[in-house]
Amino acid sequence: MAINAARLGSGFADRQDARRAVSRLERIAEGGRRHAVKATPQMLAAAGIAVVDASAGSEGKEPGNG
Repeated sequence: MAINAARLGSGFADRQDARRAVSRLERIAEGGRRHAVKATPQMLAAAGIAVVDASAGSEGKEPGNG
C-alpha cells in the first residue's frame, strides 16, 4: 500500500489507475456506495444549466391561449 500511495502521490501512475484508486478511496471514506443527491436549482446554476419554473407562470393558462 505504501508503494501505491507513493506512486499516486508522485504523479507516475497513469490516469486510469489513479482515477480507480481515488474512486476506491472515496467509497471507503464514505462507508460504501455513493448515494445520488437530487440536484438543487443552485447546483444546476453552478453547472451552467438554466432552471425554469414552469408552474409559476402557467397557472390558469391553456396551451395556445397566450
